[in-house]
Amino acid sequence: MDHSNHTLLQSGSPNGAISDRMRELLARAAQDHVYEQRTQGAVLDEIRQRLEGMEWLLRELRERELGGLGGMLESVSGRIDGLASRPPSWAEGLAQHVEAVRDHVDAVGDRVGMVGDRVGAVGEQVKPLAELPSLWADIGTVGETMEHALSRLQAVAETTQAISQGMGDFAGRLGRLQNSMEAAATRFTRLDKSLADLSARTEQVETGLRELSGRVETGMRDLAGEVETGMRGLAGGVEATVRDLSGRMETDLRELSGRVETGLGDLGEATGRMETGLRELSGRTESGLSELSGRVESGLSALSGRVENGLSALSGRVEDGLGDLGEVTGRVESGMREMSAQAASAAEAAQTRLARLDDRTEQAAARLQALDGGLTAVAEQVTALDSRVGGVEGRVVEVCDRHDARFDTIDAQLAALSSRAEAATEHLEAVDDRVEAVNQRVGQLPATLNIRERVSELLASQTDDHVKRFDALAEAARTLTEAVHDRPDREQLAKALSEIVDPAHADISRRLSALEETMLALAEALLRPSRPASKD
Repeated sequence: MDHSNHTLLQSGSPNGAISDRMRELLARAAQDHVYEQRTQGAVLDEIRQRLEGMEWLLRELRERELGGLGGMLESVSGRIDGLASRPPSWAEGLAQHVEAVRDHVDAVGDRVGMVGDRVGAVGEQVKPLAELPSLWADIGTVGETMEHALSRLQAVAETTQAISQGMGDFAGRLGRLQNSMEAAATRFTRLDKSLADLSARTEQVETGLRELSGRVETGMRDLAGEVETGMRGLAGGVEATVRDLSGRMETDLRELSGRVETGLGDLGEATGRMETGLRELSGRTESGLSELSGRVESGLSALSGRVENGLSALSGRVEDGLGDLGEVTGRVESGMREMSAQAASAAEAAQTRLARLDDRTEQAAARLQALDGGLTAVAEQVTALDSRVGGVEGRVVEVCDRHDARFDTIDAQLAALSSRAEAATEHLEAVDDRVEAVNQRVGQLPATLNIRERVSELLASQTDDHVKRFDALAEAARTLTEAVHDRPDREQLAKALSEIVDPAHADISRRLSALEETMLALAEALLRPSRPASKD
């Protein structure tokens, strides 16, 4: 920076030390201002670079990851909409099979109810045999077996309901995943808005720093201009005062020297006149003496009176000349006294003016000290501004660190979401494959196991067997009633009853166990998890 405009105070002036100090202070303030401008420029460049890096990262994130994530979200939302709008074919087939199984179970239950009604009728017919503990226990066992079969069929129905409820829960989880992705998109929008606000605030801070630097420069220029103007005015006043004082002193001295020279000239003229008179007198005296010497010889007696008279006249004239000379010296002395008095008064006035000049100089020094204090305050304000700028820089660094941490957490969450989405897609594909396999197995079950034919045959055989057995039981009951009417002894009655009831009980237990095994095999085939189909 050029400081040529700061050299208005010359070292030859009376306040050269003050001007040097002011020049040093101005140079120091200019250097501090240049250093602060460079520091602020470096800080603003670093902030700008970091903001550009953040914008680049956001742009890359928006262009690369958000596009793929949006596509995944659109595909997932499309699949969810498809699932929500229309159930898949395998679900419809499974529902149809479940309804068919329910119909079969209802039919079996109806038939079992009919069998139970017949058993109840037989029980009413065989009420007189209630005292027989073995037959009652067998009938209770048959009832418990039928209740167990009904409980297992109810478990199958509950399992089917649990599968449908699980599918509903899975659809709810997919909906929650979509909501969470929408919340993440909202958070990204907020993050973009916060970054835009941060960039706007950074631009405002940069603008404020530029305005502040411009104000500081303007203040420094105004202060330098005021100091230069004040110093110029003070130097001009001091120089004008010194010039006036020197001019007045020179004028007074010239007047005094002129008066002294005039008096001395008058005194010289008087002395010249006196010398001329004395020369003339001496010449006349010599001529008179020569005449007198010539005449003394002729007439000493006549000239002695005249000589005495001439001497007396000459002494009178000499005394008159000496009196005139005393008057001239008195006048010269009085003039010298007046001139010395005037010189003393001029010196006193000069001392008074010098005292006033000293006071003004002290006032100027006080003002300079005030200006020094003002510059010190400005330096303190600049230091405070530097500390504030340092605080702003620290806050900006903290904000950058927070945003870096947030971006790291967002990247981690996005990676976790992507991994979860991939796992969900894999799980959905696996579930889809398993459901397709189950659908195929369920579709193949009627053809492979001939469930309808076997169930119909079993039911028909069981019904025929039960009808036959019930007929046999009726005949046995008639024979038993006939035997009771005939009143044989107890041993024969027990033997006859055991011969009739034991084969029927064994046959019924064997048929019921076969039916139970068939129903268990059917339930296991329906509930057995299928192997995941291999992907081509």
